[in-house]
Amino acid sequence: MSCALATAVQRDAEMLALRLIETPRVRAARERTRATLLQDPLAQTPDGRLGLDRALDQWLLALTMRVVNADASRPQVIWNVYNPPRVWLGHTYPGAAVAIDNPDNTNREIPIDGAGSYEIRGGFSIKPTQFTIEIVADFDGYAGLGRTLVALTIQTIVSEAGSFTITVSPEPAQGRPNHLQSELGLLWIFARDSMPDWSQTVTALEVRRTDGRPQPPVRSEDELVEDIVASMPVWVGFWSRFKDGLLGCPEPNCLVGPNGRPGGWGFLAGGRFRLSDDEALLITTTDGEANYTGFQISDPWTISPDPIHRLANLSKAQVKPNSDGSFTYIVASLDPGFHNWIDTVGLSEGWMLLRWQGLPPTTDPATLVRSVTQVRSVTQVRFDDLARALPPDVPRICLEERAAQVALRIAHHARRLKQ
Repeated sequence: MSCALATAVQRDAEMLALRLIETPRVRAARERTRATLLQDPLAQTPDGRLGLDRALDQWLLALTMRVVNADASRPQVIWNVYNPPRVWLGHTYPGAAVAIDNPDNTNREIPIDGAGSYEIRGGFSIKPTQFTIEIVADFDGYAGLGRTLVALTIQTIVSEAGSFTITVSPEPAQGRPNHLQSELGLLWIFARDSMPDWSQTVTALEVRRTDGRPQPPVRSEDELVEDIVASMPVWVGFWSRFKDGLLGCPEPNCLVGPNGRPGGWGFLAGGRFRLSDDEALLITTTDGEANYTGFQISDPWTISPDPIHRLANLSKAQVKPNSDGSFTYIVASLDPGFHNWIDTVGLSEGWMLLRWQGLPPTTDPATLVRSVTQVRSVTQVRFDDLARALPPDVPRICLEERAAQVALRIAHHARRLKQ
């Protein structure tokens, strides 16, 4: 198999998408959509107005990448929904994201015809990620969160020396391992590598259709443009409203959850933050022996800030525990001098999410949430009172160590883009 992410297929899809978003019809549709977004109450706030164009551009590119890869008769494994910009494969890709995109993830998409049969071949690296693969249905065109039909994780996939084959068809598994049962319609397979340690290498994947059905003609670029323009109002409308109902849109500076993820592959807790420069939010939680945990913030549109050069998120390997094994995160705009700082990157308000994946087996998910993936406390404090509010064993950090912490995440992130 070729390099997991830097493939010729990925290069061609990105270059086509970058060309399509610059066509006059797509640019005109973007400006019409922008005019609508300016009427959103969030656009009247400083952070909302500042982040509007970035959010729109990331939503547009994510849509375009999905349209480019929507041919279920010629399925491809395409990396999408990841917002840091990257210079690779002979071009600059500005990033594409929706829904509090997780910097610890690489999210790849495969379109399938639910009536067809497919084979996905994969290979885990020597240091594997927390890998999840699921079939999702019931999109409004391309937009929406969809309904998970079935999911497999690295804990349930049967592999030999790291290699595995997953079959996909409308037939039930009937005891077969590594089978995803589909249903009629255009469906999406989402493959997610969640990295507790950014030095890990993502899972290699390739797909082929196995039922031998005839292929329709390849869509022209004009047809792709027409699809993007027609889909943009629904797509951007959904993702711009996503913030309004996320977790019930709770009051700021509290957390909702943990809640189970559809398909049973993990849990999340989240909420909104609203802090002035002289305030901080302290959140203490446990990892519940999960293979993967992560904490991140996003802007109020649910688009993540730069996670490479700024500490806008921390994965399991990037945090340090308290003496009792718990973890205390400090969400603040200023460096507090403690290791587990979540940098708000100048935002006064936005979203925060905690995730747990690869938890120990349990027959009682409710008990697991209450007793294992427990959010122990959420406390808003004045920045000057921070040291007094924290337990004495919360790990501290000096300026030299902070610089090393950031340098390490930059180096580890660069590994994802190696060709």
